[in-house]
Amino acid sequence: MRSQPLGDFIKERSAFVGAVHQEGGLVIYQEENLMSKNTLIIDDDEMSRGLLRMVLEYDGCHCVEAENGAMGLSLLESQHFDVVILDNAMPVMTGMEFLNRLQHTSQNPDVPVIMVTGLLNAEIREQASRLGAYAIIGKPYDFGELRSMVAQLCPAPVSPQHHSLLPK
Repeated sequence: MRSQPLGDFIKERSAFVGAVHQEGGLVIYQEENLMSKNTLIIDDDEMSRGLLRMVLEYDGCHCVEAENGAMGLSLLESQHFDVVILDNAMPVMTGMEFLNRLQHTSQNPDVPVIMVTGLLNAEIREQASRLGAYAIIGKPYDFGELRSMVAQLCPAPVSPQHHSLLPK
């Protein structure tokens, strides 16, 4: 088994967030700028929250963590978030309970919520959709897929940076 720093592991396996197109004979790389996008990560597993935070902060997001739905709702009442990433199976308040209360009590009921769950079936998918989840994905999830969703929900406020690569 090869030992490798976690940051290098993530960089090697993280999906590219942005776009590539050709202008003339040059390949142009447009990088999405997620800087200052506020993301709330709600998960009772500290290691999962930390890893997701590290990946999203690498993309330029500002992340805040909550260990259960009740803490997440409290944070939403006092801060603005552009997107919420929510675990379903948690003590104190489940992800489904969070979604239900978000619709009825929050000052920000329209914040997009991406739910992640270890138990994904048609019933859970239907319930989460009915309660207003933007998306629901199963664990273990693909970081590239999740990063793309966050980038889609948090479009860059400034024009993307252009980087020219070698001509084809």
